[in-house]
Amino acid sequence: MDAVFAITAGLSVGAGIMVVTRRNPVYGAIWMLLCFVSLAVIYLKLGAPFLAAMHVLVYTGAILVLFLFVIMLLNLRPGEVGDEPPLRARILPAVLCAGLFLLLAVPLGQWPGALKELPEAPPAFGSVEEVGKALFDKYVLPFELVSVLILAALFAGVALAKKKP
Repeated sequence: MDAVFAITAGLSVGAGIMVVTRRNPVYGAIWMLLCFVSLAVIYLKLGAPFLAAMHVLVYTGAILVLFLFVIMLLNLRPGEVGDEPPLRARILPAVLCAGLFLLLAVPLGQWPGALKELPEAPPAFGSVEEVGKALFDKYVLPFELVSVLILAALFAGVALAKKKP
């Protein structure tokens, strides 16, 4: 296995765990930044520089900044974040996540040759032109729905942060 891939994959998983376990949302967003950047490095290692660049621009440059904007707009004080859930309430989700991981990982480990028999990608697959054609022909409705969803999330963040008279 490639060392850079292994390190960035481990870093991505570790940062993802840190995102969901931090009580302070700003620290969670910083760990999310590390997770996004490590995923971009994985895309580069897989030979998809356009996807890596778009990931950095869209997720790291736009979505993460939107998250930070909403976090800062909410201006949560330490008492408003809430109490830490008890240990028994944190164990059940951890066990469920580990079970889901095993449910997905064990079959892949049993058929190592199955992943090598994937069909060859077309020569233009993943190019800027092909991504643009797919995005604005076949996937134009989901693309627009995601933009409306992000806009609705921004309005919801502003509504939550608005001071009540």
